[in-house]
Amino acid sequence: MRYYFNLVSSHHTIIDNEGLEVADVDEARTFAREAVAEMVQDGVPEIAHWRGWELEARDASGTVLFTVGFDAPLPAEARKAEAQAAAEASTNEDGTYAYNKAA
Repeated sequence: MRYYFNLVSSHHTIIDNEGLEVADVDEARTFAREAVAEMVQDGVPEIAHWRGWELEARDASGTVLFTVGFDAPLPAEARKAEAQAAAEASTNEDGTYAYNKAA
């Protein structure tokens, strides 16, 4: 069977036009979980941008079979990188905190 794995948020959808040939829904689910885990692991500095996104698996007719969210608990390294990025975004050039900046 060919499954299509779209990236979906409340505001955007990135469509998978090629799909992937898999034996069954269990293999598709395994692929989806591994893909999300890899994207989270490889995208440590940008992980906050993926919050709220899901990987949506559809069959050839367009029926959604399942979704895998990106909101799983982050590894410690990702939490540290995210906190550091937020801190850097909220400080002035002289190192003082910029309370009027959005993190």
